[in-house]
Amino acid sequence: MPSLTEVKNYWNTHPAGYAEVKHLQQDRLAFFDERDRQTQQLYPRLDDEYEFARAKNKLTLELGCGMGYNAQRLAQHGARLVVMDLAPNAVRLTRERFTLHQLPAQFLIADAEHLPFNDETFEMIFSSGVIHHSPNTQAAADEITRALKRGGESTVMIYHRDSIWFWWDITIKLGGLMLALNTLPNFLREPILQRAPRWRDLITPKGQQLRFNDVIRSGTDFGGLQNPLSRVYTKQTAKKLFHQLTAFRFVTEFHTYRPFDQNPSALTTFIRTFIDWANARWGWFLIIHARKS
Repeated sequence: MPSLTEVKNYWNTHPAGYAEVKHLQQDRLAFFDERDRQTQQLYPRLDDEYEFARAKNKLTLELGCGMGYNAQRLAQHGARLVVMDLAPNAVRLTRERFTLHQLPAQFLIADAEHLPFNDETFEMIFSSGVIHHSPNTQAAADEITRALKRGGESTVMIYHRDSIWFWWDITIKLGGLMLALNTLPNFLREPILQRAPRWRDLITPKGQQLRFNDVIRSGTDFGGLQNPLSRVYTKQTAKKLFHQLTAFRFVTEFHTYRPFDQNPSALTTFIRTFIDWANARWGWFLIIHARKS
């Protein structure tokens, strides 16, 4: 099991979405705006499904901020916001974003397994794609519950095991690729890696056997085996994770397919409608809305 320090170091050097916009670093507003545009193009329904407006006038904690996309929307919807991340670079980027947009928030560096807050502090806790990377996800879920006021609400996104992406893209496609790459003798593998150098991140260290957990962590972030840890959950195991909360509502979501959005033909409209229908049932993002009674 990786340590919190390993997880921190990875995410401090790999902020989600950073690689796609690093070429715009000289224009900081364009840097953040382009990342937002990419997010909205890939996930056009995500803002509605996260229900940011529920945080209006509420003391809200965002647990894990990344580059600040969700934090900005929480603030723009009127949340009294505390922004927290394990990675100092994520806090720095989000603070910079808030300065550019003249938005108020408090910022701190801390980990989800040991929240530095009293019991029942927040009216709303929001976390997107964070606690499934924590060495002790149960501890992080318990801390969310502890820090949430009675009657308070939480919105947490974790990865969904019962999804098309998990079974087809990760288990079958990526798992098959990783099994082949890690089984082939070096003289056959090396020409392949020269053609596809990004696949080097899918090779286990010498002497280490490929495990299914390696496939999961490689398929749930852009860093391949550099990503220390990822977990996946069903709706049932998510309820067990947040066993002290009630009034569960689940939404599943994943990205749209951009070529389909750009083509108005009847066929692509049908395909897009089918993908939307499938994502609503077997999407990769498992969004959990719940309440503390």
